[in-house]
Formats: sequence, structure tokens, C-alpha cells
Amino acid sequence: MVLDMSLRETAQNIWHIQRVKRLVRDHLGEGAQCLVSVREAFCTDPLCEGPMTEIRIVSLVFRETKGAIHKKTSDVTDADIEVFFNTV
Repeated sequence: MVLDMSLRETAQNIWHIQRVKRLVRDHLGEGAQCLVSVREAFCTDPLCEGPMTEIRIVSLVFRETKGAIHKKTSDVTDADIEVFFNTV
């Protein structure tokens, strides 16, 4: 999705990715040592048209948790992160 983006759109996208990472880390709590990866992708499922936010968390013992929120990264809220952790 980064193709054909202006510099401003790219900066906004990066800012929202970092914001979602912060929300995930806040939910995990202080002292949680893990790798948090967030990216916006296009959903290919026919029932889900449009963008989605993929979240991947890898702990220090290589336990992986991953899932998706079917919204643009800029639209993800703290409530969405709460639902994400209740479903994974």
C-alpha cells in the first residue's frame, strides 16, 4: 500500500503504525518484552473489502500472537485493541 503515496501520506501512515504499536504495548503492560509489528494491508477475503491492520507480537521465548483488525490503521482505537486481545 506504500506505492504511489505522497511523502505526507507515508509520514501519516508511519505515525499511525507507531500509535497502534503504543496501544498494543500499553495493553500488554509495563515490563512486557516483545516485538510488536503492525502493518496495513489490503484484505483479500471477499467478505472483507478494503484495508485491514495486521498485528503480530513475538515474545522473547518466540511465542507468536497474530491477528487482524478489519480497519485502516488510522481508524484503530483502544477499544479495537481490547477486542483484538480478547479474540487471539
